[in-house]
Amino acid sequence: MTNGELVWKLNNPLTYGAVADGYLVAANSWDGYMYVIGKGKSATTVTAPDVAVPLGTGVLIKGTVLDLSPAQTGTPCVSKDSMTLQMEYLHLKMPQGGLFNDETITGVPVVLTAIGSDGTVIDLGSVTTNGYSGAFNFAWTPTKEGTYEIIALFAGDDSYGSSLSTTAVSVGAAPTQIEFPLAPTPADYTMTIISAAVTIIIAVVIAVAIAVLILRKRA
Repeated sequence: MTNGELVWKLNNPLTYGAVADGYLVAANSWDGYMYVIGKGKSATTVTAPDVAVPLGTGVLIKGTVLDLSPAQTGTPCVSKDSMTLQMEYLHLKMPQGGLFNDETITGVPVVLTAIGSDGTVIDLGSVTTNGYSGAFNFAWTPTKEGTYEIIALFAGDDSYGSSLSTTAVSVGAAPTQIEFPLAPTPADYTMTIISAAVTIIIAVVIAVAIAVLILRKRA
């Protein structure tokens, strides 16, 4: 509308009517519906573990970005490149994979940020939602103890308004290392046994020698 660049298209005979507040009203003579075309509202959710995790433990941040438009509430928000495919699938009964079943629906980017209880701001990066479910997930291992506010932001685009959601992660002390005592080394009695054996042998030899001498004297 402002520069002639195609945003997305709907392959259907529409008779255009009023345009107001960024929305276009158009009648479809094939199905008898009146279409209102424009930006839809979005809803972002985000969750994290509800229990404190020890320092050094990874946490899984999960959430969704869904479309709140009246005609398709609760369906996933999709990328600009997938909008034509999504709208034709939802409203014109076209195959979800396109006419030749060779197209893939992609999701939207979500920016994740963690704010520590000490005010530290950590950019966790961006993840892309699943185009068929609207869900996203991100694994993160905090490096300091404390409570972190997690912000998930979908900035919006030509098709959807922006939305964000927050959750929290609590990180406690790292688990204490348990040191097991070393097993005592058993005493080595080898030399004692050998010494005793040698002593016994010597004693026997001496006894035999004495006996022999006594017998010789008697003889």
